[in-house]
Amino acid sequence: MSDTPPARTAETAPTATARRTRWPGLVWALPLAALLIVAYLGLRALSDRGVDIIVTFASAAGARTGDTKVIYQGLEAGRVTKINLNRDGKRVDMTLRLIPRARADLNSNTKFWLIGAKPSLTDIDSVKAALAGVTIGMAPGKGGRPQHRFNGLDQPPIVEPGTKGTAYTLVAHVLGSVRTGSAVLYHGQEIGKVTSARFTGLNAFNLGLFIYQPYDALVRPGAQFWTSSPLQVSLNGAGFSTSFAPADTVLTGGVDFDLPDSAEHLRPSPAGSSFVLYKTQGDAEQGLEGPEMLYALYFKGAAGDLANGSVVKLLGFVVGDVHDVELRFDPRDGQPYTAVTAVLYPRKLGLMTPPPTTGPVGDGWRAATDARLNHLLSIGYRARLTQSPPIIGGRAISLDPIKAGPGLLATGGPYPVIPSEVASSDIDDLTSQADQILRKVNAIPIEAIGQDVRGITDRLRAITASPALTDSLNHLDSTLGQVDQIMGQMKPQIGPLVAKLNQAADQVNGTAAAARGVLSGEGAGQDASLPGAIQQLTEAARSIRSLTDYLGRHPEALIKGKVKDSR
Repeated sequence: MSDTPPARTAETAPTATARRTRWPGLVWALPLAALLIVAYLGLRALSDRGVDIIVTFASAAGARTGDTKVIYQGLEAGRVTKINLNRDGKRVDMTLRLIPRARADLNSNTKFWLIGAKPSLTDIDSVKAALAGVTIGMAPGKGGRPQHRFNGLDQPPIVEPGTKGTAYTLVAHVLGSVRTGSAVLYHGQEIGKVTSARFTGLNAFNLGLFIYQPYDALVRPGAQFWTSSPLQVSLNGAGFSTSFAPADTVLTGGVDFDLPDSAEHLRPSPAGSSFVLYKTQGDAEQGLEGPEMLYALYFKGAAGDLANGSVVKLLGFVVGDVHDVELRFDPRDGQPYTAVTAVLYPRKLGLMTPPPTTGPVGDGWRAATDARLNHLLSIGYRARLTQSPPIIGGRAISLDPIKAGPGLLATGGPYPVIPSEVASSDIDDLTSQADQILRKVNAIPIEAIGQDVRGITDRLRAITASPALTDSLNHLDSTLGQVDQIMGQMKPQIGPLVAKLNQAADQVNGTAAAARGVLSGEGAGQDASLPGAIQQLTEAARSIRSLTDYLGRHPEALIKGKVKDSR
């Protein structure tokens, strides 16, 4: 048998075929996985990179690339990545890289501003930011169109966008210390901000006011607003009392707010409602001022320190303000005097509704106010300068009753003239009072009183030096000595005498008791005079007992006699 394999034929030989597929081979699995990982990491890096925006500011104000932060609600929301000069050559463009979550808040209503670029003592936050480094504030907006280029604000917003609350308007004649950014206080608690201050005309300002929720529910018709005072001093029955406003209002000013009890049942005022800003709490409590009526006053004395804005008072109530003070000279004799223009408020004079008139608007108020002043002048009221506290206080005008005859308003000038008392300083008043006291002291007859006192003294001296008085005193002393001697002799005998008197009183009492026994026994009907005798015995015993007790207390009565009862 042979081991040689049989030869292959064409029919039995294998053939190779090529096959195509859509998937790569397993050899490509590893590179493909690496590519997917790199793509994922890249996308994640892009998403974590945040969003880049450009904000244009007037100046860089010390901002630095990589260091200056973007702050939102006290948290870091991004950083400055690039600072370039704007195409106009006057401003700078800052590229800010914000966190990815800020992308949804970027729209045309989003605001950016520099914090600490212009530090001011009236803005404590700006001072802190200036010391720690400039930062950029951000306030997301709502309802705007998406955008990535913004114009930064020149000043930080007083109230950040999105803060819940209500806006109102205050009308003021004098702003005083109130300014944009001043706090609105309710019993010492900050409840809002003054957002704007706008000049609207002569002695007229409009203040924008924003009250936070939920305090805006307190703003109702009749609400009172007045300028805060850093220090308030009042004098009451318990002495001086002081109160201090919050420290930040000393620099920024403030507006105090209160709601009277009469307005608590009213509904909250709608947004945009207008209120009056008064100068003091007292003015606010007095209510609406009403229209302004101008009057002239002339003072011949020293009145140059009367300032614009000084008050006009009636019985201590503020009824007007001083608008102008001017030095003038009388054309007739060249004498200087002070011309004052003051405004009075009819409502503060008790005039609620003016009488009807056919003339121009306001004539009714003018006629009513003139009539009220003419009545006061007819009963002796005059305008005079006052100063409170005396000498060091501020000047004011007061309508006071003085010893003057009936008067009337003077007409013929641009304004009716209120007659005034001759102005005098407080030093003059004090000097006058001191002079009156000295005149009264000088009127006292001190010399005559002294002569009378000298005469009385001489008479007393003559009486005390009289020999007769000396002899009388010596005789009295001798008499008293004899009385003392007699009393010394009598004292040893008073004791036995008192004892014998007591014994006699006991015997009399015994006799009276025995007699009563007889009368009550068999001898009761023998003699009708016995009861009277027994009664006399009893009274005798009582008298002896009384004498004994009196001598025991007053042994000197044996010599001097019984002392009369002084009652």
